[in-house]
Amino acid sequence: MKDDKHLMAIAGPGKNPKLIIIGGMHGNETSGVEAMQSVLEKLKSKEDKLKGTVYFIKGNLRALENGERFVDVDLNRIWHEDNLDKNDAYDYREFRELYRLIEHICGGDYENCALLDLHTFSADSGIFCIPAENKKSEELAKRFGAPFIEKLASALPETALNFYGEKGMLSLVFEGGQHKTKEATENLERAVWLMMYYLGIIDKRDFPFIDEMQAHIRRISEQYPHRLEMIYRHKLEDYHHYKMYDGFRNFMKINKNQPLAVQNGQEVRSPEEGFMLMPLYQKKGSDGFFIVKEIKS
Repeated sequence: MKDDKHLMAIAGPGKNPKLIIIGGMHGNETSGVEAMQSVLEKLKSKEDKLKGTVYFIKGNLRALENGERFVDVDLNRIWHEDNLDKNDAYDYREFRELYRLIEHICGGDYENCALLDLHTFSADSGIFCIPAENKKSEELAKRFGAPFIEKLASALPETALNFYGEKGMLSLVFEGGQHKTKEATENLERAVWLMMYYLGIIDKRDFPFIDEMQAHIRRISEQYPHRLEMIYRHKLEDYHHYKMYDGFRNFMKINKNQPLAVQNGQEVRSPEEGFMLMPLYQKKGSDGFFIVKEIKS
């Protein structure tokens, strides 16, 4: 396993709990890999302080080399056992290799494994996390102090998040900011440290900067709704004929029937009132945008 080309490093004593961190599931989202590299550098002198094991994994290797979201098909939309036998695209081979690596790490013991999938987005503004739709993932998501989106995992059924969430694994996606920005890399690094802390892998006595990292996440999240749910996904069959109108940001208030984009020469209007999430401002993608609403609690 140590020679696996996807595995950047293993930190810790090889004992539970085990945290699997993936960066670069999409090849144009390099901040996750950069964040992992920064964490590994800081762990060098304190690895003996870890009370669990952390696996740092790169996602779509060729897509990362090319700086493209994917090669043939979106790697984070094909996580399903039926796709383990497909050989017609490079990204399916990547899926099989990542699947086998994670299965080897967990050995079927999903209760003692956790997944943190690091992502960025093409729009400006806002960080958030997406928990898998199981109770322990949703409870942990609340601890970050960032907005978290419910019902989004099941709307994207063939993501790694949903795949392992359905197996009962504690699984989270953390969206750190806009692609290729220093801020996004730093936010994703904070997410890694906080995840290790929340799982009990590290202690604040050994890593005293944890409080400031959590305070920073909460500080930059104050302006946004905290708990939200997805109410609409604008799925794209052909991203080549879709263009989002300029100016939309994460958590921007939108009205029903508001013009949002042009698709196949026709104007796309919002079917619901709510908040904008992940408007598509990149060349490739299977989702034009999402609409979310705040959950009052």
